Amino acid sequence: MKKVALIIAIIAGKFAACLSKMVGTGGTSIPGKIALKLYPQILKELAANISEEIFVVTGTNGKTTTTNMLAGILKEKGYTFVHNRAGANMITGITTAFIKETDWLGKRKTAYALLETDEANVPLLLKQLHPRVVLITNFFSDQLDRYGELDTTINLIKDAVRDTNIELVLNADDPLVTHFKNDTGLHCWYYGFDDTNYDRVLSEEGREGRFCVFCAHELYYQRFHYAQLGKFCCPECGNKNPERNFTAHSLMLTPKIEMKVNDIEIISPYQGFYNAYNVLAAVSLAKLVGIEDAIIQKAIANYEPDAGRMEQFEINNRKVTLILVKNPTGLNQALAAINTEPARKTIFFALNDNVADGRDISWIWDADIEQITVLHLNVEAIVCSGQRSGDIALRFKYADAPVDRIYIEDELQSGIKKALSVAADATYVLSTYTALFICRDILIKLQQESIASADLIDQIQKSTES
Repeated sequence: MKKVALIIAIIAGKFAACLSKMVGTGGTSIPGKIALKLYPQILKELAANISEEIFVVTGTNGKTTTTNMLAGILKEKGYTFVHNRAGANMITGITTAFIKETDWLGKRKTAYALLETDEANVPLLLKQLHPRVVLITNFFSDQLDRYGELDTTINLIKDAVRDTNIELVLNADDPLVTHFKNDTGLHCWYYGFDDTNYDRVLSEEGREGRFCVFCAHELYYQRFHYAQLGKFCCPECGNKNPERNFTAHSLMLTPKIEMKVNDIEIISPYQGFYNAYNVLAAVSLAKLVGIEDAIIQKAIANYEPDAGRMEQFEINNRKVTLILVKNPTGLNQALAAINTEPARKTIFFALNDNVADGRDISWIWDADIEQITVLHLNVEAIVCSGQRSGDIALRFKYADAPVDRIYIEDELQSGIKKALSVAADATYVLSTYTALFICRDILIKLQQESIASADLIDQIQKSTES
């Protein structure tokens, strides 16, 4: 009977995925939700088909980009794997990913599973499957109305991995991450950065990890990379950065990312220090899998950003970049990346407050928006949109952005078109989660129209010349 129930759940899930694709809804969570209702053990049984290893990636920022980069490396190597690429990182979305990769009987073997998961979802996921490695990117305050205080999230993950044989891959520069070894006793691998030309001796960013997790004394920082990531030590108990297994050095943001990881030269088309951390995390885990340097280098160099992760468009000969923002640290780093763009630019910001975004939007006041609003950074216009367009417009006003350059366009398409209508060389589209894919669809359509228009002009010119 169990086997029959499993097959029925798989059939229902695959049918739901096909139907969702037909109606254009993506089908990332609903198939898994239906299958779990029909057979609650389906994820556990399908996970047993993984012949090599299961890897789980979690943390506040960067988990989607890190996981997708690693998937690109595994693909370049030729491995088969299950991957919740679309970013549906709850149990239902992960179950959908397994359903899509299995056969109708649930017997198909796959080498690896590469799973991004929401931080609060880690305990539920580890009850269903047994990963070899859990990689933790970082911990920042994020959607406090949903997750609660950061300590709660961290303790949830620590309790979930304790008393297992999981190996942890940890960010050696984040004092909120490095203490997992002491509190769990698990074997840990560490990645982090040497000093860079982009570090600061002082930091004005809000830092969650200001105090030592062991003795509560204020940490001393020799250098900040960004937020609480940096070279730290506790003058009271001696807590400090652990020795790294994977060290990034010689970092150059041009604005693409160029650096070395140990002795591997890495070039990535991504922008920003925060994405350099994502590249480093992906390379570190790939080295643990035993993948050759040349394959890692090729996959990283050819990796194209996914939806909202510095995704690139070209509309009427203008570079347009789509960036997901969801918390102060992520927004700070997005703006820092924009600052590396020397050309004239416009900014579009869609701020929503749906459940998936977080109802509390006060985080925009914790971000260092002032870094982008000084006149010499060539920001020609700031278009504010989404459900809370007025709130983000007010935030830019209090950051001393010129009032005559701030525009409010509640409707997303009108707002994007407004940002593109202002004379500039580049446009950056910043968006919270529930507006992200709507903005992406708009940009895809505008890009297609731009290509069609250019083709028509080219045809007319050729016709005239002949």
